[in-house]
Amino acid sequence: MELTQADFIPTLNEYVDFNIRSSDPVIKTMVDDFCDFPGSDDIQSEIERNKSKKRFSLLNGFNKRIDDIIMLNRYALYQYNINAEKISPLLKDYDEQHNGIFSRIYNEHDEEEINSARSAFRNFNIACEVLSARKIADEGLIIHLWATIEQFVKRAVIIKDEGIENMPFKWNALKKLSKDIGVDLEQIPSYSIIDEVRVVNNKIKHLYVVDNELGKYPGFEKHVGKKMSIIDYKTHDYALATYHFMNRLIMAMGPFISYAPDR
Repeated sequence: MELTQADFIPTLNEYVDFNIRSSDPVIKTMVDDFCDFPGSDDIQSEIERNKSKKRFSLLNGFNKRIDDIIMLNRYALYQYNINAEKISPLLKDYDEQHNGIFSRIYNEHDEEEINSARSAFRNFNIACEVLSARKIADEGLIIHLWATIEQFVKRAVIIKDEGIENMPFKWNALKKLSKDIGVDLEQIPSYSIIDEVRVVNNKIKHLYVVDNELGKYPGFEKHVGKKMSIIDYKTHDYALATYHFMNRLIMAMGPFISYAPDR
C-alpha cells in the first residue's frame, strides 16, 4: 500500500512546447497535427469562409474546455501530493507495527474487508481517503473528457451540415450520422483510445466493474470481474487522445493551414 506522487497531465500548449523538437516519430506527428488550424487562403465562397471561422472557434473552445478539465484534475492531485508526502512515511511505520496487515488488506482489493478495517483503524482510513480522492479525481476527469467529446462532436456535425434537425443521443447513431455527411469518426487517428474512454466512462458511471466489454481493451483483460477502483487509469493518454481526436475531426471537415515547422 503506497501513496505515490501523481504526475500532472499537461495541457495542450504545455505538451506542444515540451515536445516541439522531439525526434520521436509518434510524438512529432502528434505535435505537427496540433499545429494545424482550420482555414485556407484559397477559400472563395462566403459560406465556406464562415464555416472555417466556425470550425476555428469550435477547435479553440474545445481545447480551452479540455485545458480547464485538466486544471481541475491538477488542483485535486496537487493537494493529494501534499497529503501523500506527509502521510506516506507515517503509514509505512504504522503498517510495519501491525505486521503489514494494512498493505495486505488493501492490495487484496477485498472491498468488505477494506471497509471493515477502515471503520476500526483511523490511520488506515485516512490513508484510504487520500487514495480514494486521487481515484475519484481521475474518474471525474474521464467523465468530463467523454461528456465534452460528445458535446463537441455534435456541434461539429451541425457545422458540417446545418440542415440536421434531429441529433441522435446514442453514440453509434451519432457515428452513423457523421459518416453519412462525410466524416467517418472511426477513421480518425486516436479513435481507438477515444472509444476506450467512452467505455471506461460508462463503467465508472453505471457498473463500476470491469466487465467483458471493457476487458477487450488493452490492460483491462486481467481485471475482468473486479472493481474499477483497482485500475490505474491512463489519464495522460486519454487527455492527449482527446485533444488529438477533435483536432483531426475538425481538420477532416474542410481545408486547413499547417504551421508545423516541418510541414
